[in-house]
Amino acid sequence: MLWLCGAALLSAAYPLLRAYLANQKTTLLQATLWAAGAWACWLVVFIGSALGEGAEVAFGRYLALALAGCAGVAVLGARRPGVRAWNFVVCGLLAVLLLPVAEGLGRPRTELAYLVFLGGTLAVGIINYLPTRLWLAALLLGAGTGLELAFQASPSLRERAGDWLELVSGLCLAASPWAGLMLTGRRAGVSAFDAVWLDFRDRFGVVWGQRTREQFNRAAAHEGWPVALHWDGLVVEEGKTPPDAAELVAKLQALLKRFGPEDEKD
Repeated sequence: MLWLCGAALLSAAYPLLRAYLANQKTTLLQATLWAAGAWACWLVVFIGSALGEGAEVAFGRYLALALAGCAGVAVLGARRPGVRAWNFVVCGLLAVLLLPVAEGLGRPRTELAYLVFLGGTLAVGIINYLPTRLWLAALLLGAGTGLELAFQASPSLRERAGDWLELVSGLCLAASPWAGLMLTGRRAGVSAFDAVWLDFRDRFGVVWGQRTREQFNRAAAHEGWPVALHWDGLVVEEGKTPPDAAELVAKLQALLKRFGPEDEKD
């Protein structure tokens, strides 16, 4: 059954490639590469498990969880200037996450403090995307990594449950990129402004979304515009005439300049 997980994870290369192509000129490039590293580890792990080498891939399982956590944290620093410097911070985080492996001489130590820190790191990225259109992808990733974290906490759990529980975790991990791909795309019936805003919100999550929303609302208040940017889009005060749509979009795009295609040095 574990071969099914390996095949499903291999198929996830397509949505991950689409994510890379969509973000290679944005500040999410590093986060995408961290996620690809986690996917590669999961692929090796499940193929190894299918070959009966479950004990030998313990390090790979832990490394995949650490890389997945790093991918979520990488999003939090995905803004110019500073995105490249933030990548060094994420590398430092990875070194800290791998301390249990170093202390265990290649086999991760499963002390509670280490697992809580790893679980908290994973939760950062998952929670960041729960209020967005990618909520299902975040939930699937949370389910898959949660089961793998439970295996780390209780190695005997995998033996007691048999292959079916590991199969569930592998399929959740493989389905997450596909869910992300299916949930992205153009929205019908939204304004040009909302299309730009919702695309940014869903890509960068609640942390950068909320901060950008607050910045836009302050700028709108300064200009005297009768509009407010809510989480689901722009709202115009009742009975008031909004400014030109192109002017609104230009103001938002000016705020998003540090996240999009690079036209200035970091």
